[in-house]
Amino acid sequence: MPVVGQTVCVTGAGGFIASWLVKLLLEKGYTVKGTVRNP
Repeated sequence: MPVVGQTVCVTGAGGFIASWLVKLLLEKGYTVKGTVRNP
């Protein structure tokens, strides 16, 4: 099933584990929207 055009939201995208998840999703063709905490 093609994932081109599918959008995924990743919360805590600035964290260590989530950043790897974002990278993996982008490599697979997903559009990623991430949320980060204001420092």
